[in-house]
Amino acid sequence: MNLLLDTNIIFYIIRSRDFAGILNYINPDKAKLYISVATEAELKSLAIRNRWGQNRVALLDEFLEQINIIDISQSHINTYAEIDTFSQRLNPGFTGYLFDTPRNMGKNDLWIATLCALLGLKLLTTDADFDHLNGVFFEVQKMKAIEFSPFF
Repeated sequence: MNLLLDTNIIFYIIRSRDFAGILNYINPDKAKLYISVATEAELKSLAIRNRWGQNRVALLDEFLEQINIIDISQSHINTYAEIDTFSQRLNPGFTGYLFDTPRNMGKNDLWIATLCALLGLKLLTTDADFDHLNGVFFEVQKMKAIEFSPFF
């Protein structure tokens, strides 16, 4: 199954000493890798705000040249709304929820989730922001930060 990378995964890739090694580790089956254009924008904004050095920005640019970046379009709006209202426990299409309280998702995370759902991609992440969507809209594969330590 093809993978969509959450922003936090890309941070590990960019900061690693072994760029190829970490990519092989997270993608041993050589699936196609994707990110959302919202993730690209978030990464570039963080690079400016955190005053990344020239080398780290060059690594980010190199990574972005190698990955498939998915644009957001009008055709994604309904799925975005479905996921957002599901996360708030307000979607009339669902009568039961496996979580007791609303899950407030960031807007970039909602776009990432939307693209995973529409394109049938598995999401690779290190955080719990998408747990409530796993198996409902798409598959979530969580990694632990410790897994990346051999690449630093």
